[in-house]
Amino acid sequence: MTKQIDESRRKATTIARLADEQKASQILTLDVKAVCNFADYFVIATCRSTLHLRAVANRVVREMRELGHRPLTGVEYETTRWIVADFGDVVVHLFTREARDYYRLETLWQDGEKVDWADAG
Repeated sequence: MTKQIDESRRKATTIARLADEQKASQILTLDVKAVCNFADYFVIATCRSTLHLRAVANRVVREMRELGHRPLTGVEYETTRWIVADFGDVVVHLFTREARDYYRLETLWQDGEKVDWADAG
């Protein structure tokens, strides 16, 4: 693994842990380097409500900024079902349960490799 890939994986696992600390569920980290030309990892998580969705997004963005990782674009909070935070090599998708069931990103990107973020160094 190259240094950049190691950093990307660390960033993805950090984001997954932050989402877990905020009580997001069904957290999935996918290594999509082999099947995606715009990111190395996706972190996908489910939130209980729109308030919970915003709280998780706020925590992830705040903590990642403190670690020196700013989103490439503004994080859109106008939607009440799906929030995306693009950190370049890692893209975070936070969904309500209904939106996650509807969009099924993990099915769309099923060729990505699941990363066990809970046991990652």
